[in-house]
Amino acid sequence: MNDLCLYKMGGNLYQRIEKECEAHISAALQSLVGQSPDLIVFLSLVERCWQDLCDQMLMIRGIALFLDRTYVKQTTNVRSLWDMGLQLFCKYLSLSPEVEHKTVTGLLRMIGSER
Repeated sequence: MNDLCLYKMGGNLYQRIEKECEAHISAALQSLVGQSPDLIVFLSLVERCWQDLCDQMLMIRGIALFLDRTYVKQTTNVRSLWDMGLQLFCKYLSLSPEVEHKTVTGLLRMIGSER
């Protein structure tokens, strides 16, 4: 990967990583559609999905650290790999109304029960 960045191919590598992350995150969130009607169980599924995403993004960032520290920092309007993953998660969460609604409703109910 270091060589790709040194030979000015960091942009291509970043786009390929972004495309793969987008497909994976989209599929992960889509897999939550139609899951448990019990909001507590559903939130545990969302949490597992979120933890998996975080672990995977940290692993990708670790592997592509040189890309994250050179190409990303030298290029305007390009997010770090971590921020790119967060943005994709938010994007695909908002594109799935059922998942978004059940997540927000579940969280609000949990907050209400804590009070």
